[in-house]
Amino acid sequence: MQGAGPITKEDLPMLQKLFALAAGLLFCVTAGYTAAAQDPTAELTQIFDAYNAAAKAGEVDKMISLRTAEVRKEVRRDIKKKEDRELFVLLGRSQTPESYEAQHVAVARDGKTATLYILAQFAAMPEVERPRSRMEAAITFNKENNKWKMKSLLPLGDPDKVTRPKDLNYNPKAADLDREGSIGGRIVKIEFKPGYTLVMVRVMDEENAVFLPSKEKLQESGMSLEELVPWNIFEFSGHPHKKDKLKFFATSGKMVEE
Repeated sequence: MQGAGPITKEDLPMLQKLFALAAGLLFCVTAGYTAAAQDPTAELTQIFDAYNAAAKAGEVDKMISLRTAEVRKEVRRDIKKKEDRELFVLLGRSQTPESYEAQHVAVARDGKTATLYILAQFAAMPEVERPRSRMEAAITFNKENNKWKMKSLLPLGDPDKVTRPKDLNYNPKAADLDREGSIGGRIVKIEFKPGYTLVMVRVMDEENAVFLPSKEKLQESGMSLEELVPWNIFEFSGHPHKKDKLKFFATSGKMVEE
């Protein structure tokens, strides 16, 4: 970035505040989503691309104009000084991928909120001590005055570095019935097996194997199999594995509503 060197310790509080502003609460903004009647992927990616182009050009006002009203208010309050504006641009550039693939769009039932999931390649960036990296991210949007505005970008981690269970063996005797708990996250994969159901759930940089009753028993219990699908956010209740923290034996589950 022209006119800006490496980030110093004095810069960190401001940068942390901006990152916190960008991140938001993923669980809140992605819950209760369903397929949209009209796929907004093209419109959302156009806004994201325009924001990235403005960040590269250092066009602060253009960047701010593409954000939600709430974010615009907070950013304008926090970047009154020249150095704060430079940090804001630096943050925008740090979140700008070299290239990316749109993987999925989830739209809230009321049609007012959407999340664009991408798999992105980021270039090395010495200013923030970041090597060249590959990462999944969730970009949230709110609809304001019938136009989509960008709310936040939350990095979800490198899919190649996700921690997963060593195996997916189903052994119900390994359930710790003396302990109860819950686990929630985005569904990555579902497999209906003879006698049980395997659901892989992503929680940031970990994937957990959640074992549920068979498909037939789930249907008998009234669980919606239409909701138990990849990309939906689910919360499961049940018992942890006696030894493997990445395995969980669920007795019930429900989609997280907004």
